[in-house]
Amino acid sequence: MSLRQETNEMLKARRQRLLDGGVNTIPSPFKRFSRDFLGWEQATYYIITSFTKGGKTQLVSHLLFEALMYCYYNEKKTGVSIKVLYFPLEETKQRIMTRFYSWLLNKHFKIRISPSDLRSSDNERPVPQNILDLLDSDEFTDIVDYFESHIIFSEESNPTGIYKFCRQYAEEHGKVHTKTMKVKDELGLEKEVQAFSHYIPDDPNEYVIPVIDTVNLLENERGFTKKQTIDKFSEYAAKYMRNRYGQSPVVIQQQNTDNESVESVKMNRTRPTTAGLGDSKYTSHDANIVLGVFSPFRFGLKDYLGYPIDKFKDHFRTLEVLVNRDGELGGIVALFFDGATCNWAELPKPENTAGMGQVYSYLNQLN
Repeated sequence: MSLRQETNEMLKARRQRLLDGGVNTIPSPFKRFSRDFLGWEQATYYIITSFTKGGKTQLVSHLLFEALMYCYYNEKKTGVSIKVLYFPLEETKQRIMTRFYSWLLNKHFKIRISPSDLRSSDNERPVPQNILDLLDSDEFTDIVDYFESHIIFSEESNPTGIYKFCRQYAEEHGKVHTKTMKVKDELGLEKEVQAFSHYIPDDPNEYVIPVIDTVNLLENERGFTKKQTIDKFSEYAAKYMRNRYGQSPVVIQQQNTDNESVESVKMNRTRPTTAGLGDSKYTSHDANIVLGVFSPFRFGLKDYLGYPIDKFKDHFRTLEVLVNRDGELGGIVALFFDGATCNWAELPKPENTAGMGQVYSYLNQLN
């Protein structure tokens, strides 16, 4: 079959999947922003970046939690499934699970309680017994069991280990096909070898999403600098995971701390950029989509895009498309951020008086 025929068959199959009630993307929870960021696609490499404490890990958590819940409610109807291969380089899996508890309690049970309060971190405030009773309820445990069965935590921390882990998962859940190729050995003699041809997953509707948080904390490959390690991960591991096995790596990457200086603030260079990616900016060359998270409050701004930051304080963020290989870049949306429960929501446009009034009322409740 020619490349043209293969491409046409792929396009027809994706169209038919939608007509049959399936999906080609796990949709983004941000509806107005969905033309800029559709959601999670198979075989797509994502980078999410922000400055220190900008909320990038919380945003990725929220998006993944939403994706898991979408699959939880729609797997039987659409056939869509998800598997998250999580490489938490800066926190424990129990912390991530507690964050999911907090998110789920707020999102689906309308109870606002932070992870630290769930852990009874304040000696004067033990977690209420009714919350612990809810955690043991059938409804809650059914969702959490689904979460736990669709996320795999790994302690691999260097590019080679992460790639091998993801490759092993692919090979255990699909078939690698090879082809015979002729190569020359070190003496210049020609020989035949079996080389990678293509991969067919057992479940074509499964979205495999490796998450690296954060890439700046990767353990260096032997003899490599930090930049070389990150470049190797992006150029080889992430691209192979995407191109060979159809996985969708999600890489969280810090912005360069130099861009947080007083001079940068004076020159209004405070929004995340691809040039500001910490330790290596070349990851953006390999990624399909790069999203930047920005907190105006952190840089002392009083208003931003028509929103009163002095009212929102740390509850305001923007999400901006910095790279989009298959679409337009520059799209931006204002988001409400509740750091205590890892919940995010699109804000009404600033001229929407009624909508913003509801937001201010909610802010007053939080305060």
